[in-house]
Amino acid sequence: MTVTIRPATLDDVSLLSQLAPQIYRQHFGDQWISDSELNDFLEAEYSESIISADLSDPAVCWFVAHTDTFIGFAKLTWDSAIPDTDLSGVLLNKLYLAPNATGKQHGKILFEAMVQQAREREQTFFWLTVLEQNPRARKFYEKQGMQYIKDSVFKTESQQSILHIMGMNI
Repeated sequence: MTVTIRPATLDDVSLLSQLAPQIYRQHFGDQWISDSELNDFLEAEYSESIISADLSDPAVCWFVAHTDTFIGFAKLTWDSAIPDTDLSGVLLNKLYLAPNATGKQHGKILFEAMVQQAREREQTFFWLTVLEQNPRARKFYEKQGMQYIKDSVFKTESQQSILHIMGMNI
């Protein structure tokens, strides 16, 4: 089945604000201690107002992936610096697939499309963060050529998580 990837538009705001939190919750909901903190996080990341603002920001680009139905999304931030380093490039903020779309090479296709987007903008470095509790994703990104750079910490009131920062020259 062919995967189509296209830049998101304002017409996609409702779709993304409904499905993105569901996909995130299916993959990572069990990583959260507090349901209210998870809900606050999802609102801060995927509310219609946040997605609309992102789509109006030239420094940010969302993408939707679909076959015969919506299967996932990605978000890039151009010219983003890795904290406490001299490295800067395209940040892959998000690359998520619906659970029924995993294991079918769709993630690889979406990742490669995001790297191609970065190359088309003449970017030379590509980076992301991966939860320490998600070794499967880290292994996936290593297979795509990414290398570990350093760790950072994501904190909420009730917990903290280690994020592995990974990157590669493109």
